[in-house]
Amino acid sequence: MMNPSILNIIFKFGVFLLTSLLTLGVQADDSIVSLTANKKIGFKESPTVYVELEVDKTRDLHVAFQNMNGFNTIKRTMKRIKKSGKYHFEVPLDKIDEGNYRIAAYLTPRGKDWNDRITQAQPFEFEVINEEKYVKKTVFSDQDKIKFVKWPKRVIGNQEATLTIQYDIQAPRDIHVKLLDSDNWKEHGALKFPVTEPGNLTLPLSNLTVDFPLGNYAWVVYVAEKGKSEPISDKFGKHFTLAKKQKQSEGKN
Repeated sequence: MMNPSILNIIFKFGVFLLTSLLTLGVQADDSIVSLTANKKIGFKESPTVYVELEVDKTRDLHVAFQNMNGFNTIKRTMKRIKKSGKYHFEVPLDKIDEGNYRIAAYLTPRGKDWNDRITQAQPFEFEVINEEKYVKKTVFSDQDKIKFVKWPKRVIGNQEATLTIQYDIQAPRDIHVKLLDSDNWKEHGALKFPVTEPGNLTLPLSNLTVDFPLGNYAWVVYVAEKGKSEPISDKFGKHFTLAKKQKQSEGKN
């Protein structure tokens, strides 16, 4: 006959295991996928919080604003979440001192608080500057230039490829992109992209053989003043071949 104390231990272990599995099940279904906000704000601004949530039933999202010196909470808010998705909301703050802060967030069952939290997010840090409102200052380059253009040397059939352009500008400009036949320099298409700061353009393209005949081509890219077509930078050319199939001798690009 089995010892009663052993039965008691087995029973307690079974309850513990069942509880653990239920808890893991809840945690697997509920999560804060992402938590972000304004990286910088002025001392009279109200930050906007952006979250992506996965929930299996109605949950409460608790959000706290804390200073980085002692993690004292200066503002707390709660939002009731009924379904998974992306949410954003503005959190009014009283005049806040200059310094570094963070946003902490966690999910609980409906009507519960910190001690019953299901999951929490990695804190998001932000800065309050000594101005009423933060205005992003664009750092322009000292010249207008197409730095590089990335594109495969050979595009096969309906293969998808991304045209990537990196550029420097001295002021808001237009980036002109032209597709030319590199055998006779006939223009097959032209695009214009207004840009307001140095950076990158990416243009995913596919099914080129539907719109253009097979052959040899070149992308020609340059910088122009806004609303004008004359280049103020050197033209950057990128040659490629549009083919029905890949040559065996070439291998993959």
